[in-house]
Amino acid sequence: MKKMQKILLVLTTAVVYCGGSLFAADAVTTKFEQSKPLRIAYTSFKTCVEKSKMGIKEQGTFDAMKKQMETILHDKEKALAEVATKFNDIDYLDSLSPEAEAELKRQYRTLNQEFTQQQNQFYQMLSQTNVGIIQKLTDAVTKASTEVAKQNQIDVVLSDESCFYTISTIDISALVVAVMDETSEKESKEGKPAASTSDVVK
Repeated sequence: MKKMQKILLVLTTAVVYCGGSLFAADAVTTKFEQSKPLRIAYTSFKTCVEKSKMGIKEQGTFDAMKKQMETILHDKEKALAEVATKFNDIDYLDSLSPEAEAELKRQYRTLNQEFTQQQNQFYQMLSQTNVGIIQKLTDAVTKASTEVAKQNQIDVVLSDESCFYTISTIDISALVVAVMDETSEKESKEGKPAASTSDVVK
């Protein structure tokens, strides 16, 4: 009998505990349901880069740097091709002295080594520059998105790349671009130096 009373006491305690937990869960759920609905928007990073003054400037700087590197590599490759052409000209080789032929081979090896090293160096520089630009633009888009969200009482701003489906009415990219342009103009007037890659290639 005492054993039965002990079991009943345990069961009663468990029911009271569970009931309290359910009540607490209901209270939390009710509180959440009574809160205001979340306001969600999204930003297109691609649009912000292509439409903002900062994005256009950074893309132009990168393209200019890339073109400058390609020009240097093209000139080096052209010089290398000219030496290679001489090696394929049997009559020209026959007209050379052993010393001149050895010098031509040395010149070819040097040019080939310089071309390979410069090509690897340029690719590395372009990659590092691209990473820096992406990070700079990401920070700018994040900052502008935050400002737009605060101004319009938006709770969450997502990237369109992280969404499987969105509607155009919650796209705030244009507002973000406007803030980015305003910030760029303000910094320009204040004389803040902008990061540049135009003098990287020597």
